[in-house]
Amino acid sequence: MSNHPLVVVEAPDDRGLRAVQMGGETVGRVWSRRGLERLMRRVAPRELDLDDPAWVRWLADPSYWPDRRWRRRGTGVLMALGLLASAAVLFYVGITDAFNALAYGGRVMGVAFLTGALVEAVAILAVCDYWGKRVLRYSGAAVLVGVGTVTVTNLMFLITQIQGRSYTPFLWLWITLVLWAAWAFWVLTRQKAWQGVPHPKGVALSVVVSGIVGIASLAYSQMYVPYSTPVKIPFRISFGDPTVSADGASLHVPAHIEFQNTGSVRIYVVGTMWAVNGWPAKFTEKGVSDELWKSDAWTYGEGLKHVSYSPSHMLGTGKFGEPGDRLDPGVDLSHDFVVDVPLRSGLGRVEIDATASFIRADRGKLGNSYGDSCAPSWDLASGKHRVDAPPGVANSGDDFYRCYSRIYHSSEMLNLTHAVDYATCWWVFPKWQQGVDFAQGDTYPDLVPSISRDPEGVERLSDSEQEPYGMSTQFHLADRSLDELLKAAKK
Repeated sequence: MSNHPLVVVEAPDDRGLRAVQMGGETVGRVWSRRGLERLMRRVAPRELDLDDPAWVRWLADPSYWPDRRWRRRGTGVLMALGLLASAAVLFYVGITDAFNALAYGGRVMGVAFLTGALVEAVAILAVCDYWGKRVLRYSGAAVLVGVGTVTVTNLMFLITQIQGRSYTPFLWLWITLVLWAAWAFWVLTRQKAWQGVPHPKGVALSVVVSGIVGIASLAYSQMYVPYSTPVKIPFRISFGDPTVSADGASLHVPAHIEFQNTGSVRIYVVGTMWAVNGWPAKFTEKGVSDELWKSDAWTYGEGLKHVSYSPSHMLGTGKFGEPGDRLDPGVDLSHDFVVDVPLRSGLGRVEIDATASFIRADRGKLGNSYGDSCAPSWDLASGKHRVDAPPGVANSGDDFYRCYSRIYHSSEMLNLTHAVDYATCWWVFPKWQQGVDFAQGDTYPDLVPSISRDPEGVERLSDSEQEPYGMSTQFHLADRSLDELLKAAKK
């Protein structure tokens, strides 16, 4: 037998690992005596008595095993859990936005998030080695880059949530990951995880630059582009050439509504309505009272001193675009219709109103169920009123029909960081009551679109809260005197 022992067990390093040599070559490193026994059974040519100095030489106290296994493993597990939580979010958001984001910038961000998820997945594998025996030279650096990726992407989510000024349960995840990232950097700094990495300052700088580029890309795709590209929708009303009916009792008045997407931004139609109302008008040489013309100027935007109007009569109403219609660039929803105006009813003026409400498709999307969700407030069989609209939309007893659906943000990232909102549109047919400007037994149709926090449309958002969806409601009016229409019909 040789005078030298077969096995040499070195003193623990700063992590508690003891290198084991056999025949002058390192055959492994172990955390504990049990680990040494397993190693010997695997590499030793025979069963050895570890306490026999003829075979085993201990360079430090054989009973000194400073490794705190549960603390070390717990730290590694906590590190991996944080990386895993962030990677799962990035993968979900990335895969969704890369293929389904409403804007090109959102799809680019989706690819960036998928890349971040891949980096964090590599970091999770590196955790197993770094909190193990550190066989791989750069496992610490890989973990450090993974934690940096979590920090950058999580700050992007948190900033987006704060900018949206709305609460979602994911807010607690962003806060938790911020605290986790601070702890992770503290642990990695104490262990000098960058050691062994060539040019560690360059690696750190690349992470910082990547974060700045990511935040700038987010700001460009989610904030600048949707707000700098205008929607171009020519929206006009015009009268056609009227004709007198065969019996001379009415006037057939054609009308045209122009509504076409001539820009580069797609829109979704929330609701449209046209209504034609006839106003009995009477000329008075003396002039109406100051109170009346000033009231008209306040209510209708114009006041005529020598013409008094009686309550209006509805001559017709309808839609020129279906709820939920997608209007791509170049698509035309222009609409033609004809309204019959009775000639012996005392009407003096014919007025056409048109209202259109829509959202930008690069900022939001109506649910696919929106167009199919329309339901009336009255029983279709009996015609009896069944349900009232919320206060502020219509009075009690007013009939209406309504469409609604969830409104989705332009990217999954925004869906996670913004509260769920609903697009709602009401087509209201008010009943007569004292003080209204239409005749008793008649109505004056109205379109009431809104974005709300509940599907019933009760908790309506403020203008600033609706603005990120790019919602726009436009109203146009055209009117002609009955004398003008008759004169045109006789040409």
